[in-house]
Amino acid sequence: MDEKKDVFQGSVNWIARLIMLLTLVVFVAACGSSRQSTDLAEDDVDIDELLGEDAARASQTKSDEDEVLRLLGITQADETAAAEVSMNEEQADMAVLEGDLDQLKDDLTKKDEEISELRSELTQKAMKISDLEAKANARQIVRRTRGDADPSPEFKKQYQTALEEFKARNYRGAIDLFGELLLLDPGNSLSDNCQYWIGESYYGLGQFEQAIVGFEKVFSFARSNKSDDAQLKLGVSYLRLDDKKQALEEFERLLSNFPDSEYRSLGQRYISKL
Repeated sequence: MDEKKDVFQGSVNWIARLIMLLTLVVFVAACGSSRQSTDLAEDDVDIDELLGEDAARASQTKSDEDEVLRLLGITQADETAAAEVSMNEEQADMAVLEGDLDQLKDDLTKKDEEISELRSELTQKAMKISDLEAKANARQIVRRTRGDADPSPEFKKQYQTALEEFKARNYRGAIDLFGELLLLDPGNSLSDNCQYWIGESYYGLGQFEQAIVGFEKVFSFARSNKSDDAQLKLGVSYLRLDDKKQALEEFERLLSNFPDSEYRSLGQRYISKL
């Protein structure tokens, strides 16, 4: 009986110790959980405080910037307007640069045109020099003797026909007819006249370079009664070409080579204007 009582008493003690042990474990676990919860709560508080401080600091910085801008008299609208003005200025500068570029292109085009004109003038000058050389050579040619014999009736008739063509201002036809007469009989008394009227016909056409060549050829006829006429028209033709220097030389040659010419006073008048 006592033995059973001892066994029962031992079981009760063992269960009591087990309960105490379990209670201790639960208590320790509860303390750990409470500590962890407390730490997490403290961390959340710290983060919230930091975020609050950052927000407050950012707000303070923004307030400080706004205060500086306010003291400077600058508002948000002013900043926006300033940005727009800056953009407009950049666009204006770009427009100016584009305008300058277009102007440079136009200037380059004009320069090309000027160069082309200069080349054309140079070509004309070269042709003129060639004509002058030809005229100078023509003056050195041994002059043909103007015949004293009267031209044939047929020659006179064709000469009058050519002269009528000239008076009717059919200058091309006159040039052809006078040219045929020179080929037909270059040595009669009207041959130098034919040559002179060829020069006058070119003058009438406004082909003053050709007219000069035609008048120069008159001097190839010795004792021509058209020499002073041709000399006068040489000066006038050069005036038409706006070559005043050469025109002056031709008028002076008229006075020196033909002092008794009926065109002397006219030549002097031209010289006085040059």
